[in-house]
Amino acid sequence: MRFLIGLFSAALFIFPLTSTLRADNKTWIEVRSPHFRIITNGTETVAHRLAREFEQMRAVFANQFPGFRLESGAPLLVIAPRDLEVAKNLVPAVFNRKGTGVAGVYFHGWEKQYAIVRLDTVSADPMFTDAYSVIYHEYVHSLLHMNFHWLPTWLDEGLASFYQYTRFENARTMIGAPPRNMGWINVLDRNPPIPLETFLTINPASPYYGRDESKTYLFYAQAWAMTHFLTFGPGMGQGQKLTQFFNLLQQGMEQKKAFVETFGELKDVDKGFFLYIQKFAFTSGELPPQGKVEEKDFATRNVPIGEVDAEVAGVHILTHSWKEMREFTEAALKEDPKLGIAHEEMGYLQFNEDKNENALREFSQAFEFDGTLYRSLFAKTMISPISRSNDPADEKEFHDQLLRVLDINPKFAPAFVELAKLYVREGELNKALGLSRKAEQLEPWRAGYHLLSGQILLRLGRDTDAAANAAYVANRWASLDHDEAMELWNAIPADKRVAETLTEGKEPKPDWQTAEGTVKSVTCQEHFLTVTLTHGNEVQSFHSENLPVGFSDTLWWGRDHFTPCFHVASLRAVVHFKPATDKAYTGDLMNVGFREDLPAEVKSPSETSAAPK
Repeated sequence: MRFLIGLFSAALFIFPLTSTLRADNKTWIEVRSPHFRIITNGTETVAHRLAREFEQMRAVFANQFPGFRLESGAPLLVIAPRDLEVAKNLVPAVFNRKGTGVAGVYFHGWEKQYAIVRLDTVSADPMFTDAYSVIYHEYVHSLLHMNFHWLPTWLDEGLASFYQYTRFENARTMIGAPPRNMGWINVLDRNPPIPLETFLTINPASPYYGRDESKTYLFYAQAWAMTHFLTFGPGMGQGQKLTQFFNLLQQGMEQKKAFVETFGELKDVDKGFFLYIQKFAFTSGELPPQGKVEEKDFATRNVPIGEVDAEVAGVHILTHSWKEMREFTEAALKEDPKLGIAHEEMGYLQFNEDKNENALREFSQAFEFDGTLYRSLFAKTMISPISRSNDPADEKEFHDQLLRVLDINPKFAPAFVELAKLYVREGELNKALGLSRKAEQLEPWRAGYHLLSGQILLRLGRDTDAAANAAYVANRWASLDHDEAMELWNAIPADKRVAETLTEGKEPKPDWQTAEGTVKSVTCQEHFLTVTLTHGNEVQSFHSENLPVGFSDTLWWGRDHFTPCFHVASLRAVVHFKPATDKAYTGDLMNVGFREDLPAEVKSPSETSAAPK
């Protein structure tokens, strides 16, 4: 389940497009390196250098984390406008608001990822710029989340910060260098460090993580410095101990116990860290050559402007900037009515507006025009009636279409989730578990995938294993993910609940009440949301403005396309509310979580074999 703060706030940052991509007569080109795709209206030389540096960063991780998965089911596209004015046309909500200081921005999607990189912010000599550091920071996050089930917030941010300033200087690759402006060093000089007892527990709900600017900056500075200390500090074995700590975390050991077992008592590490950050300079690590990347081997082609428009429309899907999304999509279709990716984006636009028949037609056309568009095939399959039918012929067709999706992209985790749910409906629980475990492996950062496996384990009568999954999520994820994990935990017989520790989580505020029921309707009007639930014969309505909304990770449309305004009827919802000030409603919403329960079995189990590995 994901937590969305300020649901409607994106609309506040929408700016009218003062010009279109067509106003820029410069040719757009695509540069393809072995693992990256870049489209730009800048020079081919700079685009090649950018592709080479992304390849070098990827190689750093291959060196530092042997066995890491480096290819995601959500492919990365780098869009490189040549200057600020073009960047403003592409993503006005970022570059009009932030101004000249923004070199780039990274968009994490569940199905696609985008990096927008301004080419005019980069020095020809990489020794004198950190312009791409934010992009590399977010790229590192995507690699970490692809490989680790969970990392504490300080280490997730610390590793991303540690590697974001990686420097490629001629034949050398330097890791662990501080930012060139020395900002974090200055912050550490001026402020006492956060004690480890507190530092280790910081999570996205903490004041140190985005709620208090000065505390947040100190946290990031310390996360970078702590990772540096645990890599290059005395007795750390050039990162060997940090690797041991990673391994213990992934084996499920509680963080504090793993930390003490690896590095020693917290008070001793606090002292060692304090002495370390008093040094005048921080050491950088030099890696051996990472394998020569020949820029001359990169493929280059001219990109039609309609294709550029369609790709930019995909960026606006992730920010739910529907006005810009519509403008770019319609421009793309006007330029090329048979452009598959443009029909795909139009399909998502229609789906967001609850025009499912139109969306189905657009996704069908998209896949007809371009048979590589697995997202279109997946969305078409999920919208069609076969996804909800219990007729054996429809179930077979549904099953076969999901396999076609996986034939095109074997790393697309949502298709494995839907296959798992289909097998649950058919009573094939061991097959369902194998597919759910595959989704966990592909997207280990999604709490809901671990909980899906836990729910299947519970149905299989493997209560202790189900409890382990529930406790794992409850102890590591916050907010509505934690609540969903505790719901699974409480469904397990008490004598089967086995966990080393269990974090109970924060109780709702004393003046909050809780209600649960099936969603009867949702109404979105301007900035207001009304949710009506049924529970037995009782009907309750809740009303609020800009409230936090969460949803199960297993909902097929996921974060990229989720809106509480449509497609949530018949789901179960848990709400926290205060007694209503407007007596027309049961309560004023504080937050709401839309939950997708495991489907009921509609056939007798026919499988008794062991779960697939």
